[in-house]
Amino acid sequence: MAYLTELNEDDINNISFNYELLDYISFTPIYEGIQNSNYIISTISNKYIFTIFDDKYVAKNLQIFLDLMLFLNRSGFKCPCPITNKNNNLVSYLNNKPSSLVSFIKGKSISRHRITHLNYLAQSIAQLHTIALIFPYTIEKRFNKKFYNSTINDHLNIIANYNSNLINIFNNTLFEYTNLIKVNLPTGIIHGDLFPDNVLFDKGEISGFIDFYFASKDYLISDIAIVIISWCFTSKNDKAVELDIKKVRMLLSSYHKIRNISYSELISLNIVCKMYCIRFFLTRLIDKKSQKDSKKVLTKDPNEYIHKLLYFNKNTINFEQVI
Repeated sequence: MAYLTELNEDDINNISFNYELLDYISFTPIYEGIQNSNYIISTISNKYIFTIFDDKYVAKNLQIFLDLMLFLNRSGFKCPCPITNKNNNLVSYLNNKPSSLVSFIKGKSISRHRITHLNYLAQSIAQLHTIALIFPYTIEKRFNKKFYNSTINDHLNIIANYNSNLINIFNNTLFEYTNLIKVNLPTGIIHGDLFPDNVLFDKGEISGFIDFYFASKDYLISDIAIVIISWCFTSKNDKAVELDIKKVRMLLSSYHKIRNISYSELISLNIVCKMYCIRFFLTRLIDKKSQKDSKKVLTKDPNEYIHKLLYFNKNTINFEQVI
């Protein structure tokens, strides 16, 4: 979430008319996040999230992301429910930009998560993967081999300045990841962006998942890898990072109770973790170079995922033994 496009009273009146929000009270911008523009719209009886999509890729594929959220919500999964406008469409346009209105989910993301949070999270991810197996459409990967190769080539000097050996690590990881096609890992629709700020908790339990705009058909184990690298590391005083094996064990075992994790997925997990470290480093690097207004857009540190990538490059975790 972010705040890139400002709304005025005329815009709000148009939104209220388009969605027939007759009891509208107020709108409030959401200042957190790195893409798109989000507002809380309050009425006498409800709250909603209105989003204007500045990200061109998401804007182009918005319909299928909203279809996915609607499918999941109607299947009992805890996520926002997209609202149709007066013309019965999920996608609307405001000032020539695609937009959407979704239900508001009560709760907050947490920065200090305990092992019990990983238990709830793992069960929900397994539920998501199971439900989405019958989603009738496919969603192509945004971050494919072409993205990695072109982005790395465009930033060779910057990447080399981070660490002189990074290019070799990137290339080796890309090669290993590409070869996973031979392993025949289970695939399906994944969330693709399961950072702590995209999972809301209320009274200690998960109240909902948000931001499905990186969802795609991919290896199911990818969502687990994303949680490992974004939820299960601890930082030391010297800026080094260390994997919390207890959290990883809870994550894997709780997920496994609902959807069986195959041996091939477990032995591939190191490679997938490394690949997603590279993805988040590159996307954060792109965001950092975009020079967006820091008062409106949250820019995250690319260094975080270099430290984690180097950790995995140095330490091969026996995930098959952790579970």
